[in-house]
Amino acid sequence: VQRSFYEPRFMELGSYVGLKNYIDFFTTAHGWTTIGNSLLFTFASVTLTVPFGLVLALVINRPLPFRTAIRTILIMPWIVSQTIAGLLWSWLLNPSFGPVNYILGSQFGLRAAFFQDPGTAMAATVVVNVWQSYGLAFVLLLAALQTIPEELYEAAELDGAGRWAMLRWVTLPSIRSALAVTLIMLTLHNINMVTLILVLTGGGPANATETLSIRVFNEAFQFQNMGQASMVGVIIAVLNVVFSVAYLRIVRRQPEGA
Repeated sequence: VQRSFYEPRFMELGSYVGLKNYIDFFTTAHGWTTIGNSLLFTFASVTLTVPFGLVLALVINRPLPFRTAIRTILIMPWIVSQTIAGLLWSWLLNPSFGPVNYILGSQFGLRAAFFQDPGTAMAATVVVNVWQSYGLAFVLLLAALQTIPEELYEAAELDGAGRWAMLRWVTLPSIRSALAVTLIMLTLHNINMVTLILVLTGGGPANATETLSIRVFNEAFQFQNMGQASMVGVIIAVLNVVFSVAYLRIVRRQPEGA
């Protein structure tokens, strides 16, 4: 926090500039673009990841052959490091030799530079992030589903409830706390994400995927502007505190033994 009010030079604190770093950030289009990118990336990723993880959890929660093996395969993207995931998808979607573009070119005569086009870079990055992080939602929600007493479903079935009615009136209310915790954890995960975006796009093209966390990295290590980097770090820290407090409140509201 202290460094955000100065112009640090390497390890030295530098001269005091007051709110200059904050004013420079919030009075430029670049600053608001960075905030918008962070909100878009976080909202789009969470909106896609949670329903996808929930659907998979509902399917795997049913008696299936090889369920343990399938469950292991499904959580593998979450286990893989963000660096490896980024390199993998950079190769898959490479416009020159990637297999996805090869299929698009051979079958449909199309070729797309997903990470090099400002119009598609953010969408492609979100898709990769969903693939890499859905495992967290899947594991948390599957664990919550397995705690629902079977008697609730039996009672609902006796009342004539169908699958959709059971999902709406039994399943979703029973895992409401787990859903809230999953939303908050994924939000924190996405707000602080650096490695995956850095490997895929580096914040480009034309700042189309530059989030707050990438802005910190660029300001600190590319432009040596530690004052701006510290200031953006403060913004991220405030967002983390807000969501962490919400997370703690949700956990404390859970009944004992839940």
